[in-house]
Amino acid sequence: MIDWKEQTPFSGYLSRLPVAESVLVQISPGVLGLTSVDIRGRDSFIVRFKTHARSIWTMVPEKEWVGFLVPISWVGNYRLNGMSATSNSVFHLDGAHEYDVAAERRDAVTVGIRRSVLANAVTGLTGRQHSLEEGSHRKLEVPDRSRRRLLAIISKSISAASVVRPETGLRALPRTTEKDMIASVADWMIELQDVGSFKLTERRSDLKIVRAAIGAIIQDRPAALSVADLCYAIGVKKSRLYEAFSEIHSIAPGQYLYAHRLTSARELLLSGDHSSGSVKEVAIQHGFLSSGQFARAYRNMFGELPSETLAQQS
Repeated sequence: MIDWKEQTPFSGYLSRLPVAESVLVQISPGVLGLTSVDIRGRDSFIVRFKTHARSIWTMVPEKEWVGFLVPISWVGNYRLNGMSATSNSVFHLDGAHEYDVAAERRDAVTVGIRRSVLANAVTGLTGRQHSLEEGSHRKLEVPDRSRRRLLAIISKSISAASVVRPETGLRALPRTTEKDMIASVADWMIELQDVGSFKLTERRSDLKIVRAAIGAIIQDRPAALSVADLCYAIGVKKSRLYEAFSEIHSIAPGQYLYAHRLTSARELLLSGDHSSGSVKEVAIQHGFLSSGQFARAYRNMFGELPSETLAQQS
């Protein structure tokens, strides 16, 4: 039985993820409704989270990690780097490259293992030297029994974990359980070589353009950028930028920029880390010159006024 935490403020949650950098942009109106289970071992981690409103999560992993992401349930289209999930999908993640996931009302779980540790586990089981070279994220279409087996391995480890930091909800994975889990994941990989199939992102050029655009937004202030600025920064025409965003995330680049500004403003209000402590200052920082316009857009997206968000931090 999973003991879900209460709704988690994403501003604090993102900093606890086992990645080098992470950015969340809420795309559709409503409550984000983030709840999570976060487990850490010496050589592995498990993250299971649920969200309600459609959002795009961009993750910049660390090269030492490889892992598997299993979408459990979602509404509409679930996409990782433009690859659409099905009921038999498991995404093979490689820490050498960043990735993003777009989904609504999702429930998903990710297990990550140190690259060298997982390679050694496969070597031990097969008796043949095995290495996990840096590669691309892949979508595996596996038989239902294989998908259920991986979920069972992960669920068993979640059940064995204990809470060690009540203030954050992080759990510790016992070393014996962790070793068993890594060996089981390695065995699952070996079996999958005979029964699984995979595909890479079909539109790699689109993904490259979207990745460059999001990188430019993260590096600069989203309020200071326009779609034209993005086109200039990454060297593509506006029509090509629209085509790439449509293929990868099914939205327009301007819609992503606007949602990024609102989400960034919410994160700042939730953190309480802004100089003047006023909603007006946050609105101006994020390109909203009218406080009324900002308040309306904010309430339409998040279901509450920015002043109400700020009051939560008092």
